Amino acid sequence: MPWEVDGRRWHTQDRVGRKGEPCRWDGRILDRLVDHIQGLGEFSLVDWNSRTVVEISAAKKSDGWFFHAVTGNEWLLDLKFRVAKRTFSRERLVAALDLKPLNDLPDLPVYGSEPRVKCKNLRGPWQEVQLRVHSLDEIDSPEFWKFVDEAVAGFQKFTVRVQESPDEIMPWKVLGRKWHLARKGFPPGKKIAWETEVLEELCELLSEAAPGGQFLWNNQQVVNVFVPGQSEAWASIYTKRPAAIDLALTGPKGRFALGRIANLGIERGLQGDRNEKDQVKLKFCTLEDLQRGELREFLREHVASVAEPVTAR
Repeated sequence: MPWEVDGRRWHTQDRVGRKGEPCRWDGRILDRLVDHIQGLGEFSLVDWNSRTVVEISAAKKSDGWFFHAVTGNEWLLDLKFRVAKRTFSRERLVAALDLKPLNDLPDLPVYGSEPRVKCKNLRGPWQEVQLRVHSLDEIDSPEFWKFVDEAVAGFQKFTVRVQESPDEIMPWKVLGRKWHLARKGFPPGKKIAWETEVLEELCELLSEAAPGGQFLWNNQQVVNVFVPGQSEAWASIYTKRPAAIDLALTGPKGRFALGRIANLGIERGLQGDRNEKDQVKLKFCTLEDLQRGELREFLREHVASVAEPVTAR
């Protein structure tokens, strides 16, 4: 693919939109911005090798990404920056960058009256700033480059705090299993509809089905289970969604029909839009939900299908 051969050229010169249309935003924005960021601090190598996203992560990738450019839109380039919470004031940033609403740009066939600068505090230690830009001229100003400098400093402030107090900034990396079983990390103000015992029992069922499976507990919201025979996670348990525990099982394409999972959990689905893999998706709220439809037997069947040789699929 062209973005894998020469990713920088693809995203700054040759890229096309998601529907195959040429992108009309100024590629020089991305060229200048990436070089500026790289000159300000220590980061991982720029990841140009995705079709529609350019990413700059911390020097230690597990500390997360700092910058995303979403390049697949025809008229606008989306720029996202992640910094330590409360680094920026939204009102001050909107005023300083002074990006006109889309309705005030008569040369663009896209419309909107809302600010093209968004600034929001996320769950955990993050604040995210998003800009939607079209031309280099509208951002090539002292105020914009000052913002980028401050954003880099705000991100580095976060990475320093991670090194000094990892249990405060990213407790899931320190607590592991205890974090996922705790009533922490959920969206504020949302009632949790399932009990911790349901998660514990589901993990036990997965362990029984895959005795050689490896549980990775160091993600903020997902527990991934890896098994021999497949490089990506076999099971992914989403533990911080208040409505239910979500389980996704990834395995060979075409191995299970929707009828086989019709009685499992309280909701179920089969996602088959990938070339070689299908994903079974199930939801649980109570211990009784885990007894529906012979879940134990299905988990054994599913993990066994992952270990089958390719010729047998």
